[in-house]
Amino acid sequence: MKSINSINGIPLHYARLINHPYGSKGEQRNFLVDEAFLITLEKALQEVFEHCPLGVPEIITTAGIFVNKPGQHSHGKAFDLDAVFWEEETLITMNFVHQKELYLGIESFLRKHFGIVLNYHYPNHKDHWHIDTSVPVDYNESSKSETLYVQLVLKHIYKEEILVDGIWGRQTAGTVKEVFNKLGINTPISTKVNYIKFLDITGKIAFKLCEEKRTPIHLLNNLTEVIEDLPQQNRIAAREALNSFLDHNETELWLGNFSDKYDLDTVISTVLNL
Repeated sequence: MKSINSINGIPLHYARLINHPYGSKGEQRNFLVDEAFLITLEKALQEVFEHCPLGVPEIITTAGIFVNKPGQHSHGKAFDLDAVFWEEETLITMNFVHQKELYLGIESFLRKHFGIVLNYHYPNHKDHWHIDTSVPVDYNESSKSETLYVQLVLKHIYKEEILVDGIWGRQTAGTVKEVFNKLGINTPISTKVNYIKFLDITGKIAFKLCEEKRTPIHLLNNLTEVIEDLPQQNRIAAREALNSFLDHNETELWLGNFSDKYDLDTVISTVLNL
């Protein structure tokens, strides 16, 4: 075991206390970690931030590495990633609903290094990614966490109409084949080299979309999705308030100056030709 308070020079903070709550920058702490696992973690995060358009962050918050509970955490071989703080941007994992492109870009590169990645849609993981190396990196059709990821990127990155349920079925298989053909990747996805190529390309496309999709209309669409995700008693009032804003004549005139359309084929072509 090794004690660390940073990774690749990025300070590691803890933000799960009353005076340092979840979503804040927390405070820098020392964490015990298995040394072999640390090597993989350092390599993974280096690749993430080399490709991320926001660059190297100022702070990473974690819910823990070595933790006294069953599983890989008890050996210091798992990492719970809560949030990433850059100078002018923050990704809090609980905010997946309105930070999909950035979230899925990061997750794509994490999956190149970790066989287990549990995300927002996996039960009890809305507020963090859990990553560990207890299984090899590959695609298994019976894996709920891996299928959730594939369905999420098919829907939110490649704009395919698909049910996100974590179950590999005819719809998911057919859509994967169509997207793989578009990306120039061989099938099946269960062949490791094909899966890794998909992760790499998808991560780059997701990060490219982070730069493309920052218009006021896109941000309003994100707000709408956040509202629809609220409990019903809060959703109605919030939806009515937003509709009042959108139905105002001056708002309509202002929004008419913007477009939320982007050419996904051009984005894909740009990434494939890099």
